[in-house]
Amino acid sequence: MTVSSSTSSKSSAMAKKHCPRLIFVRHGQTEWSKSGQHTSITDLDLTPFGVRQMRNTGRGLIGPGDLQMVKPEHITHVFVSPRKRAQHTAELLFEGVDEKIKEKIPFTTDEDVREWDYGNYEGLKTSEIVKLRKEKGLDPDHNWSIWADGCEGGEQHFQVAERLDRFISKINKLHLQAIEKNEPSDILVVAHGHILRCLVARWVQRDLNVNPQLMLDAGGVGVLSYEHHNVEEPAIYLAGAFTTPVEEVSEDI
Repeated sequence: MTVSSSTSSKSSAMAKKHCPRLIFVRHGQTEWSKSGQHTSITDLDLTPFGVRQMRNTGRGLIGPGDLQMVKPEHITHVFVSPRKRAQHTAELLFEGVDEKIKEKIPFTTDEDVREWDYGNYEGLKTSEIVKLRKEKGLDPDHNWSIWADGCEGGEQHFQVAERLDRFISKINKLHLQAIEKNEPSDILVVAHGHILRCLVARWVQRDLNVNPQLMLDAGGVGVLSYEHHNVEEPAIYLAGAFTTPVEEVSEDI
């Protein structure tokens, strides 16, 4: 009896703690992500390649198998940008998930994870924006940087940080509830290239007026979590990075 009790206690003490994760997915390829044109409010859909890309990502990312990173029953919420390319991507990611499980997952369209508003630079490539600003006498001693200089007629870095901090606070509260109950909680966010790089930076409290030196291809996936199961210790989960093979290379952005 003593041995059995000791084994039971040891087993209980060694029980695995569930550490919540925020899994972020950039939408699949669009014509403008392929060409390198800045796309925020323009409501493009995915290319045929982008559809195949995200369907394959969904099969590899979400499912009951040992090699799939996200178990459907552990997903507690999905947040999606209002743009068509993100909405379509979310649909494709969950295409193979059992309908009974999918019905239990809240899907929320969230304006806080829409793309950085490029304003007057919508549809332009970086090289075109640099040239345009030079012609106006802007940036005499450097080339344009969205991080430091923002977008005329669009958003500045502090405006993006404000809405992302609001979003992160919401995620932290949901994750804290899961930690207190020791329940798994994978939250997915499906959004865009610039805003997701900003999300990663703000997750670890970096300012957005400096380039965070992060890359995220169309269709790319990454993971954010916490050290020591503590929402006060946000961390970038490098081992959780995931992407599907790239068949077409995007340019510029």
